[in-house]
Amino acid sequence: MTRDAYIRMTGATRRALERLSGGSRLLRLPTLVCAAAYMLTLLLLMLARDIRLVRVLLVPAACFIVCTALRPVIGRERPYDRFDAEPVGSYKRGKGKSMPSRHTASAAAIALAVAYAYPSPMIVAAMLLLCALIASLRVLCGQHYISDVLAALLLSLAISLIGYVLI
Repeated sequence: MTRDAYIRMTGATRRALERLSGGSRLLRLPTLVCAAAYMLTLLLLMLARDIRLVRVLLVPAACFIVCTALRPVIGRERPYDRFDAEPVGSYKRGKGKSMPSRHTASAAAIALAVAYAYPSPMIVAAMLLLCALIASLRVLCGQHYISDVLAALLLSLAISLIGYVLI
């Protein structure tokens, strides 16, 4: 990605958000919905005394921990720092590293956890769409490169495969 492409992409996202009531505050909504779906899943499993609760807690936690540990090792600068440009939304320069995207890894881990607990096609589709929305917004708002998001998705898929299928 070039600086010009970054400016065009984030500019288009910024203009689209300016036309909506709530503007850039709407960017937090998909993450909040994802977290609420996860909390509801945990609550329902707990109330049902379902043994799957342990995996639904541990697998996303493992994804978060591995993702967090990899970021300083990889050390990739965020696009808005690299291009010295303003991202969409309120973000601080020099804050954290870019690869892999922790929001995307968490959204994917949560989507797969909910799908594991409640494998209804409608629930699975809704969670996967929510994950795709979060991943897309991370790129369109200038927080991450596409490769950061893809790495996060692959990381969560691999850890979830191990946690839900192989163990």
